[in-house]
Amino acid sequence: MTTLPITPPPDSTHLASSKRVLWKWSATLTVLVLVFLMWRCGTALVQGRKLADAAVRQFHERLNAGNYEEIYREADNGFRGENHDDSIRFLGAVHNKLGLAGTATQINVRVDTNTHGTFLTTQYSTAFATGTATEMFTWIKSSGTLKLYGYHIQASTPLGRKEAFLAGSRNRGPEEREPAC
Repeated sequence: MTTLPITPPPDSTHLASSKRVLWKWSATLTVLVLVFLMWRCGTALVQGRKLADAAVRQFHERLNAGNYEEIYREADNGFRGENHDDSIRFLGAVHNKLGLAGTATQINVRVDTNTHGTFLTTQYSTAFATGTATEMFTWIKSSGTLKLYGYHIQASTPLGRKEAFLAGSRNRGPEEREPAC
């Protein structure tokens, strides 16, 4: 008669100990990945702010000089998709109605990424010769630089009426974008 060797029951303390170690490593790895992603989003926002400030300064310099053609030519197709003459008239109307652009203070920046690219939407409070205006720029990041994709401005005229101008209406709305940060 043969007897089967009896194996002792597994040591439950050893299994519990190895599960605890695995859980600790998993939690540590998850925390590290989250910290890395937060760091990347933070640096993208800081870099986006710097790029947007420089792009807005350049936009205002060109607007003040009446270089509407240059603004149009350097913009992305999303902005240029509008009728050329209408876009030039729009930029001229902004300049003629509000005067020279002065100090622009950044209010907000948002970075979105989707299959069409990385978009920065920035909002500025800008002092013009005739008063202040709220400008919203949508930029598309291309080779480390920003190209104008959309422009919206809302200004109070000396009469107190609100006027809103919009260019680059082919902007993709937030519902079509996937947030990056």
